[in-house]
Amino acid sequence: METQAIDHAALLPLYLAAATAAAALFAGRFAKAAAMAGLAASGSAAVWLAFGPTRETFAVGEWHSFAADDASMGLAALFAGITVLVAAISGSRESEYFFLLAISASGGIALASSRDLITLIVALETLTVPLYLLVAKPGRAGAEAGVTFLIASITASSTALMGAALLYAAGGSVHFAALSEDLDGADTRLVAAGTALLLGGLAFKLAAAPLHSWAPLVLERAPLPIATYLASASKLGGAVAVVWVVHFALAPSAGTVAGIVLAGIAVASIAVGNVGALVQRRTVGVLAWSGIAHAGYVLAPLGALSAATGRDGEAAAASAALAYAVFFVLMEAGAFASLTSMREHDGGAIADLGGLFRAAPRASTVFVIAVIGLAGLPPALAGTFAKIAVLEWLASSAVWLAVVVVAGAVVGLAYYLPLARTVLVSRGGEGAKDRYGLAVLAIGAALVAVSLAPQAVLEFTSFSQ
Repeated sequence: METQAIDHAALLPLYLAAATAAAALFAGRFAKAAAMAGLAASGSAAVWLAFGPTRETFAVGEWHSFAADDASMGLAALFAGITVLVAAISGSRESEYFFLLAISASGGIALASSRDLITLIVALETLTVPLYLLVAKPGRAGAEAGVTFLIASITASSTALMGAALLYAAGGSVHFAALSEDLDGADTRLVAAGTALLLGGLAFKLAAAPLHSWAPLVLERAPLPIATYLASASKLGGAVAVVWVVHFALAPSAGTVAGIVLAGIAVASIAVGNVGALVQRRTVGVLAWSGIAHAGYVLAPLGALSAATGRDGEAAAASAALAYAVFFVLMEAGAFASLTSMREHDGGAIADLGGLFRAAPRASTVFVIAVIGLAGLPPALAGTFAKIAVLEWLASSAVWLAVVVVAGAVVGLAYYLPLARTVLVSRGGEGAKDRYGLAVLAIGAALVAVSLAPQAVLEFTSFSQ
């Protein structure tokens, strides 16, 4: 009997993340240190692999289910790094808390390297399922957040599974490389239905409209460290899943269908997210609703696939979407982590941000940099380059979508700039502290680094190399 060869080196980051989860569960009072050290090692292994040749494993003929290339390993390191940040700002918690965080990070690391529908969906659920427990802090509000997230997630997962089943029926394979070839001659109605259901279900993880309503409620009622994880790592998982399916499996065979579906989701998300953010009076509410709009900006380049011609155009769209997602989650992580450092238990009303620059200068500086970046303005150039990456592609393929993105970004100034102004100018700040200084400074340094050297992000997210 022929046995399947396994490249254990390609799986090293996943092995280390899974081992970290087991260690955290039994480490007792040292669970936090074990989780942070183990995930840091996992991220370091991913960076090491990224500088080496591409590795692929779990082969069926010429197709592989797991790949360790530059983009995958860069994303794996990002998943691990965000989880270390969340662990650092979580304070003293039970060992089960860090066990669940590490399990979720393992799902994200596996997702980054997935190259078939089964691996992708299982990895995405591994990323998501631990969050059902983590969002449900004690009390009625926490229970409502957990149940809401559970029901919405199960509905979206069922939708995505149905879409994957239809695509399997149409193409006869679950491997992305096989589907990209076999869907060309498949029944167009079956491909269209499968594409719409799969992408619609996966868009839930990004909190994209119309499956967006869970995000504001859950983010406001979850503990702030977990809100940080949901707004960054969880959304990165959704973005990676959508980009992987579109780039590796659907295009160019189903590019037109995918483009129509994603264009509709992108426009709806930008409109709903901006309108919702404009009427918010609480800080987390603004960040949660604006995150829905940013999901639309992530999907907008993929929404132009109906205008793309050939594989090169599709690769540029996928690169732009993934680059925006990376910039976006870094800025979201910076905003929520610094808010956690200053407020710890509750983001509070926008008016409560007054005086924080005097009371907590380090954390408030990172918060302002992140918020200005989310607005797409200098000197926080990470957000500026994120918008440029998207608009550069849209300007040559779908000008109308570029206009929608620009209009949404302009509306965003109406709620991002008051956040920054309140922190810097208004009085108050009673009870604010600069907690978790090293963690906040680390994410602040990351934001400065990608602002000064955006090409590093653009290179590892490029599919045209």
